[in-house]
Amino acid sequence: MRKIAVVTDDAAALPGDWPAAPQGVTGASSPAEGLAVVGMPVMVDDQIFPLDEPELPRSLLVALAEVRKVTTSRPSPGQFRRVYAELEEQGFDGIVSVHLSSELSGTVSSARIGRQSIGIPVTVVDSRTVAMDQGYGVMAAWEAAGRGADQETVVKAAREGSRNTLLLYVPTLEQLRRGGRLAPSIARIGSVLQVKPLLTVKDGRLALLEMPRTAVKAKSRFLKLATAALDAVDEDPEIVVHHLSDPGTAHDLGAEIAESRGGGEQVSVVVSEVPPVLAAHVGIGVRAVVVRRQASETPQED
Repeated sequence: MRKIAVVTDDAAALPGDWPAAPQGVTGASSPAEGLAVVGMPVMVDDQIFPLDEPELPRSLLVALAEVRKVTTSRPSPGQFRRVYAELEEQGFDGIVSVHLSSELSGTVSSARIGRQSIGIPVTVVDSRTVAMDQGYGVMAAWEAAGRGADQETVVKAAREGSRNTLLLYVPTLEQLRRGGRLAPSIARIGSVLQVKPLLTVKDGRLALLEMPRTAVKAKSRFLKLATAALDAVDEDPEIVVHHLSDPGTAHDLGAEIAESRGGGEQVSVVVSEVPPVLAAHVGIGVRAVVVRRQASETPQED
């Protein structure tokens, strides 16, 4: 049986309790055998905070509230090279590296450069998305690898697993504009009209869905869009609600979406804080919902 490892970045927003078994990999957090998460640095007022810096969450929140300079940086090729090399040393036969959209970050490019001196095949997958939409692809890839799938099948699982519905609400487009993650034309419209935008990811880029004029209307439309996406899932409905330092509101939102689904089937609701690398761009007050598309079972390899 071939052993395939999976690497991703912390923009995938993987839940902290998945999977449970710890194993260390230099230069990355690695919650399970064969899975490594490469951290993306966050800079507050030009001070670089690594992902595991205890003061990062508080410093980031204060900086966002005070509208100070907050930026992010892609991981260096050297970071990827070290992680890939260690997985090679551990005896893995191949690596599938799944990352946030190349339209939003240069992480995919760094991963492709970092794999050049590695002695085992490394396939870099551009998920064309972010947050747990990307995360579901990572989970699908890791689970396929655990069933003994070959590299091509693991890549397919990663791509298929990242085709979910991602909805995003931000009170203001200012932070996205500052970070260059939004088309200038959309940012200008949002600023002039003072709208409460609803966004998604389309073709790897942030795209505007609707522009409600008030927070009340934005919440109503957000719920309707999330419910419609959830109603389209036939089996094992599951949603992830992302928040920034506001778990209570996120739990309430998740419960409201779940209760709105017809048929009485139990909906799994996962509440997850957005990682610092995403918080730096979406700002305070963000709400994001990922509705998991019904996943097809990846066959086990002989």
